[in-house]
Amino acid sequence: MRTAKWQNILYIFLLLAAIFLLFQWYSATNSRQIEERNLNYAMDSARQAALRLDSELLNGLRRVRNYAYLLSTTMQEPDVGTDLLRQLEDNSDFDALCFTSSEGLNLSSDGRINNSLDRIYFTEGMQGESGATVVFESRITGETMIVFYAPLYCEGETYGVLLGLYSAADYLREMLATSYFGEAAGTFLCTPDGHVIASSEGSYDHSLPDVLLERGVIDAQTAQGTWEVFRGEADSGGFICAPGSLTDNLCAVTLSDGEYVLVQTFPKSVTQAMIRNANHTGMVLQIILVGLFVLYVVALLFRNRQNRLRLERENREMGYVISGVSTLFSRFILADLEADSYQYLTGTSPEREDFPAQGRYEDFVSYLRSFLVEEDREKFAGMLDRNAVVLELLDSTDFQYEYRVQSGDGIAWEHLNIICLERREGRACKVLLLRQNITGLKEKELRAQAVISQANRKERQYRIAITSAAFCTFEFNLTRDLVEHDVIRVVDGQQTSLLERAGLQAPCAASQCFEKWRADVLEESLEEYDAVVNLERLRQRFEQGEQEVTVDYWGTVSAVEQMCVRQSFIMTRDDGTGDIMVMVVSKDITAQVQKQREQTQALQEALMQAQHANRAKTTFLSNMSHDIRTPMNAIIGFTTIAVSHIDNRQQVQDCLQKVLSSSNHLLSLINDILDMSRIESGKVQIKEQPCNISELTHNLVNIIQPQVKAKRLELFIDTFDVSNEDVIADALKLSQVFVNLLSNAVKYTPAGGTVNFRITQQTTFHRGYGDYVFLVKDNGIGMSPDFVEHIFEPFEREASATKSGIQGTGLGMAITKNIVEMMGGAISVRSEKGRGSEFRVELSLRLQDVEKNAAQIKELEGLRTLVVDDDCDSCESVTRMLQQIGMRAEWTTSGKEAVYRAKSAYNGGDSYHTYIIDWQMPELSGIETTRRIRAAIGRDAPIIILTAYDWTDIEEEAREAGVTAFCAKPLFMSDLKSALLAANNLIEREEKESWTQADFSGKRVLLVEDNELNREIAEAILEETGFEVESAPDGTDAVDMVRRAAEHYYDAVLMDVQMPVMDGYEATRTIRALPREDVKDLPIIAMTANAMEEDKEAALKNGMNAHIAKPLDIDLFMKVLAKYLGR
Repeated sequence: MRTAKWQNILYIFLLLAAIFLLFQWYSATNSRQIEERNLNYAMDSARQAALRLDSELLNGLRRVRNYAYLLSTTMQEPDVGTDLLRQLEDNSDFDALCFTSSEGLNLSSDGRINNSLDRIYFTEGMQGESGATVVFESRITGETMIVFYAPLYCEGETYGVLLGLYSAADYLREMLATSYFGEAAGTFLCTPDGHVIASSEGSYDHSLPDVLLERGVIDAQTAQGTWEVFRGEADSGGFICAPGSLTDNLCAVTLSDGEYVLVQTFPKSVTQAMIRNANHTGMVLQIILVGLFVLYVVALLFRNRQNRLRLERENREMGYVISGVSTLFSRFILADLEADSYQYLTGTSPEREDFPAQGRYEDFVSYLRSFLVEEDREKFAGMLDRNAVVLELLDSTDFQYEYRVQSGDGIAWEHLNIICLERREGRACKVLLLRQNITGLKEKELRAQAVISQANRKERQYRIAITSAAFCTFEFNLTRDLVEHDVIRVVDGQQTSLLERAGLQAPCAASQCFEKWRADVLEESLEEYDAVVNLERLRQRFEQGEQEVTVDYWGTVSAVEQMCVRQSFIMTRDDGTGDIMVMVVSKDITAQVQKQREQTQALQEALMQAQHANRAKTTFLSNMSHDIRTPMNAIIGFTTIAVSHIDNRQQVQDCLQKVLSSSNHLLSLINDILDMSRIESGKVQIKEQPCNISELTHNLVNIIQPQVKAKRLELFIDTFDVSNEDVIADALKLSQVFVNLLSNAVKYTPAGGTVNFRITQQTTFHRGYGDYVFLVKDNGIGMSPDFVEHIFEPFEREASATKSGIQGTGLGMAITKNIVEMMGGAISVRSEKGRGSEFRVELSLRLQDVEKNAAQIKELEGLRTLVVDDDCDSCESVTRMLQQIGMRAEWTTSGKEAVYRAKSAYNGGDSYHTYIIDWQMPELSGIETTRRIRAAIGRDAPIIILTAYDWTDIEEEAREAGVTAFCAKPLFMSDLKSALLAANNLIEREEKESWTQADFSGKRVLLVEDNELNREIAEAILEETGFEVESAPDGTDAVDMVRRAAEHYYDAVLMDVQMPVMDGYEATRTIRALPREDVKDLPIIAMTANAMEEDKEAALKNGMNAHIAKPLDIDLFMKVLAKYLGR
C-alpha cells in the first residue's frame, strides 16, 4: 500500500512537470507564430505601399507627358518662358515646372537659370525619352527632388525638356506614413545603393542598412538580406530580426523595375504586446489546469474511500443473495470448457451418490442425459457440446434451456441456466450451470396456454366476423393515446403503410395519427368525422356503456380516387392493465352510395386536381423566384420613381419606358421558364434573331440598377475593342444569362462593394462571326473550392450563403450553363472565399451584314474634340472611337487641365468643337468643369456628359450649367454616334406611333372573358380605338349571343380559353357548328394566359384564327386586329 502511495505521488509530480513544460513549449511556439504572422502582415503592407508609390509615379509621368504634348501641339514657336511656366504651375499639382533648353540651361518659373548638362533627365529627354528620376541636391531648391521629364517637339524636332518637380520629403511623406496597430512604423524610399530619398522618420546621410545596423535597429543577418534586395538579387524580402534588435521585422520591396527600394520596419512594441497578451492567456489556462488537477486528485481520493465502503457493503449483500439463490437452484456446477472439467460447488452434490462431484465435462453431459426423456436426449447433447456452448456465448453472457426429466412420480421439468464467468480472447472458457426444478411453474404455464389458445381461437373467429371486407384493421390504446404497431391498408392485394404516408413511425400517438389522416377526409364529411374521431369523446362514450361507435365519411385514396369509408371503433378494457383498447375497422362502402354521390365525386376530383396544381405551382414559383424577382424589382423601383416625380413628364416617360422594357423581359422570361422542363430533353430552341449588344447591355443596366442602389454597391460596366454591336443571337436568353450572373454578384456582395461587367471582342479568323468574352466580377463573399466544383448543378447552394439567410433556389447557375452551352459557348468561374468571384462567358456570335457602326460622320470629320475622364482606360477607349468617326480627339484626366486647354484652344483660334466629360471626377465634377468651360468659351460648343448613373435627378442643374446632352456608360460606338448627332442637331427625334392612333370605328367585337378585371382592361383598350364592345362572362353566354344575333352582326370574337362552365375551345367549336353562314369566316381570336407553343397549336386546331398571349402586347394586339378587320 505504501509503495502504491509513493507511486501515485510520483505520477502527480510528473504530470505537473509535463504541464509546465507544455506551457513553455506553448509560449515559444505562440511567440514564433505571432512573429511570422506579423512578418506576413508587414510584407503585405509593404507591397501595397510599393503599388501606391508605383501608381503615383506613373500618374506624375502621365501628367508631365500631357503638358509636354499640350505645349508641343499648341505652340507655334519653340519658346517657353517664365509666364507660361507660371501659368502651367497654377493649373497643375507639381511643386514646380521647369524648362530645359537644348543647350542644357534649366529655366524655372521665377526666372532662375542653372546648367543641367550633367543631369540624366536632360540626356534622356533630348533623346526623346520620358521618365522620372531623383535629384538629391537640386540646384534650384537645394532639396532632394523627384523630377518627371518629357521631351518637347516643334516641327518634329526636340527643342527642349519639360520638367515637373516634387519635393521628395513633402511629396512622399503622407504616402510613406505607416502604422501598425496604432504604432508608427519606419518607412524609407531608397535608391539601389542604399541612399534614402524620403522617409517617415527624418533624413539619413549614409546607406540605410548600415545606419540601421549601426544603431542596433536590425541585426547583421537582416542587414545582409536587405543588401541582397538592394543589389537586385531578390525582388522583395522579409526578415525577422534577432531578439536584441530594436525592431521586430524588416521588409524590403523593389519598385519601378528596380529603380527604387521601399523599406519598412515593424515596431517591436506591437509584437511584444501581442506575445504578452497571448502568454498571459496561457498562464491563466495553466493555473486553471493545475487547480482542476488538484480538485481531481481530491475527488479521486474521496471516490476511492466511497468505493471501498461500497464494496464492503456489496460483499455483505452478496452473501445474503447467495444464501437466497441456493433455495431456488438445487445444484451449482462450475465447468471449465478448455480443461474439459466440471465441479459441483460447495453445498450441492449429484443426485446419485455413485457419480463423482468433479471430473470430465463430457461425463457430466452424459450423466444429465440419463435423466432426460428419450426424445429430448439428442437435442440436449448437441446443445451442451463444448463448442456449441462457446458459440452460443459469443454475443451474450448467458442462455437458458428447458427439458423434461424422468422421476419416480412421472415426468418433471427442469430449467438449466448457463452463465459465462470468464473469457479468453473473446471466447467463453469458464461457465456456471444452474439447475432448477420448475415442474409446478410449467404445469401452470401449460394450463394458461391452453386457456389462451382457446381465447385466441374465439378472438380470431370474432375478428374474422367483424373485419370481413375491411381494407384496414388496427388496434390502439385509448387510455395511453398510443399506436404500438404499423397500420397497414390492403387495396387490391397491395399493402400500404398509413403511418409512413402520414410521415409517422410506430410507436406514435393515436391522436397524432388521426390528425394526420384527417387531411384525407373530404370537407363535407369533416363535421361528422370530428364528432366521432376524438379520443376524449370516445372515452366518454365507452364510460357511458357504448362499446362500438361507427362513423361514415368520404375520404381520398389517391389524388383522383375517393372512397366512402365506414369506420367502426370497437372498445374493450384490458384485464391486465385496465387500459381501454380500441380496434378500428375500416370498410369500403363506396358502392352502396355511389349513385347518390356522382356529381359530388366529379367536383371532388376537380378539387383534388386544383390542389395538386396549386402544390406544383408553389414548388415551381419557389424554385424560379431567383430569375423572376430581378426584372420585377426593376418594375417596382422605376414605378416608385415615376410616382414620386409625377409632375416631370420626361422623367415619368423614361421610367415607364424602363418599366415596359423590364415587363417585356419578365414576360418573355416567364414564357421561357414555363418551357424549362424541355432543357433536359433537348427540346428548348435557340431563337436567333437580329439584336444589338448595346441595347441589350443598357436594358441590363435598367434591370439591375435598382438592386445595386438598394445595396449601396458600385456598378462598373465597360467595353473593350467592341467593333461589331449588331449580331444574330437569342437576345432573351443572352439577357437571362447576364441578369442571372449580375443578380448573383449583387446578391452575394456586401454593401459598399463593387460589381464589374466587361464586354470584350477578340480577334477571330472565322469570317462572319465575332468572338465575345463577357466578364462578371465582384469582390463579395466568394465561394469555397468544393462548392465551385458543383456550382452549375441544379439546387446547389453554398452552406455559408444558406446560414446568412440569402434567398435562392439553386437553379440559376444550372439554367445559365445550359443556355450558354446551347449557344455553343462556354462558361467558367474563378472564386476565392472572402475575395469575390469572376464568371467568364465566351460566345461566338454571327454578325449582321450591316456595318453602320463603322461609318464616319461627314459633318464632324476633322473637328477637334476633348475627352475628360479620371479613368485613363476610358479616355483611350473613347478617343479611339472618336478617331474612327473622323474627329481629332485628345484627352485629359483632370478637370482643371480641361478648363485650361479649353481657354488655350479658344484663344489660339483652334477651339474644340465638342467636349465629352465624365460626370463624377475626384478633382472637379463634370458639371463644375462644364460651368467653367462655358464661362471661358461661351455656349456654342456641345458638351456631352458621360455617366454610368441615372442622371434624371441632376439633369436640370446640368442643363443650367451648359450641358448639351447625356450619354450612358458603357459606351458603344452606336451610343457615341447617337449622342454626337443629337448634340450637334444632325438628326431629328423620331416620334413612335402610339396604338391609341388606331381607328376601328364602326366595328363590333364580342369579348368573352370570365375575369372581370381583365374584361375591364380589354374593354377600355378596344373602346379607345373605336370598337363597339359587347361582353360575355362564359363560353355558354357567348354561344347564345352569337346564335341570337343577326348575320354578320359581330366583326370579331375575342375568346378566353379557361372559363368555368364552357371553355374557349368548346365555345369556338360550337360557334363554328352553328347553322349560319357568317360563323365560317368570323375571326375568333384566342386571348389567354395559356402562352406555350402547344397552347397556340391547340387554339388553331379548335378553329381559332389567331392566338394572343396575356399580358397583352398592345402593339401586337392592334396588328392582329388590323390583319383580320382590314384596318
